[in-house]
Amino acid sequence: MNSATEIHAALLQGVVTLGTALLCWYLFASYRRRDFLWWSLAWSLYVLRIGAIIAFLLTAAQPWLFIHQVLTGWTALALLWAALNVSQVTPWRARYGLALLLPLAWSYVAIYQIKSFMLAALPAVLFLSFATLWTAGVFYKQWRATGSRGSAVLAGVLLTWGLHHLDYPILRAKGAWNPWGYYLDILFVLTMGIGIVILMLEELDRRTGELQRLSARMVQHHEEERRRVSLELHDQSAQVWAAVKMQLGVIRERATSDLATSIDRVLDLVDAGIRSIRSVTTNLRPPLLDDLGLLPALRALVLSFAEQSSLDIVFEAPPQLPPVSPDAGLALFRALQETLSNVARHSGATSATVCLAADNGELTLIVRDNGRGFPLPASHLPASYGLAGMRERISAVHGSVAVASDAGALVTVRVPLTNAGQ
Repeated sequence: MNSATEIHAALLQGVVTLGTALLCWYLFASYRRRDFLWWSLAWSLYVLRIGAIIAFLLTAAQPWLFIHQVLTGWTALALLWAALNVSQVTPWRARYGLALLLPLAWSYVAIYQIKSFMLAALPAVLFLSFATLWTAGVFYKQWRATGSRGSAVLAGVLLTWGLHHLDYPILRAKGAWNPWGYYLDILFVLTMGIGIVILMLEELDRRTGELQRLSARMVQHHEEERRRVSLELHDQSAQVWAAVKMQLGVIRERATSDLATSIDRVLDLVDAGIRSIRSVTTNLRPPLLDDLGLLPALRALVLSFAEQSSLDIVFEAPPQLPPVSPDAGLALFRALQETLSNVARHSGATSATVCLAADNGELTLIVRDNGRGFPLPASHLPASYGLAGMRERISAVHGSVAVASDAGALVTVRVPLTNAGQ
């Protein structure tokens, strides 16, 4: 096989490896994880290694072979260091720098001092294979500890690559693998790139899961606080005002007619205050949701909004609903509450339709009005529309919220019924 074919194969490997290095750099720049910085450095060293072997093939100058050997050892060490930093940040110690001197020292001895090819190549190959297999072992432990598919892919490809290094003194150095050895290395690099991407996707899934759990805890804490305030208003403030009303009633019976008229006005104000407290407690924690269930609570909410806003609201729902978890039911109630508030405050609508349906394992709530619709795309709407809080509540129970403007506003909320048993 002529050197031109080998050079072309090496160039292809260099391009693929450079793409992997740039991918790792992009991941580091995006997520600031140190292991991706080391991955990028390792693959960059690998590209320089390929450049050195191409220069050697073109010139046959021994310094390029020396540089190639040094970069090969440093690449293996950089890949190992990147692996050690995947699960946690590994602190650097000064003695680790001695490992960097080993490829440098042995490459000089092997290239310039030793005449026997086998004696020169075997220690370097064993070092390279050992570092690669150690890296495979790191990912194997990571896979066993976490079940990470990315770690499993990397452990498998590094194990194969580490064993493949051992054939260098026997086959590859004699040209038996040209150019297929380069293509096999390209396959190893591509597979490692896939494993690294899978690792990143798993990390993003983990972060997303943590954010969802945090969001769910915040929503739960918020609802508990609302429940506590509602109970305090009902059990303390409302009772105090009720007692004040009773005392005023007693005083009115003994008062003169002129004073009784003034007391009547005070009683009207007390009644208004009690109604206001009841309205606040109902909004804070709807008793119907706890006492009668989701469907009656939604129906009562629609009737209450229709009376308060003078909107013509039609409520369409099946006679019964499948079981829904308390968290999902509360999230759906809050979503309807916020949506009807938007209709009353922002839409300029005169009528609205609320449809509730259960199908395909989902409970779907659709609210449509005949108002002006949303003035902006959903992603640019101001915070006054409350959509961010609505999405946060619904996403905490693994649901979704869709907003559209089509001859009015259209809000679609979906909650999975599979949460009912959770």
